[in-house]
Amino acid sequence: MAIGYIGLEEMRRLTGKSHPTLWRIWAIRKEFPLPQKSKNGTFLGWPENIYDDWINSNNPNSTR
Repeated sequence: MAIGYIGLEEMRRLTGKSHPTLWRIWAIRKEFPLPQKSKNGTFLGWPENIYDDWINSNNPNSTR
């Protein structure tokens, strides 16, 4: 099964956060999952299931 990835622009829309804020919460605070990269370093984004898990763990009543 192919993995669906959420890109940066879509993640910004989903979370309502800017790129710098997303970077702060994943790189500095470690409160958001790290985006994934390919073996050659190309940005892939966040796997959809990891985002769903994060939403459910931070807001159990969320419907996304």
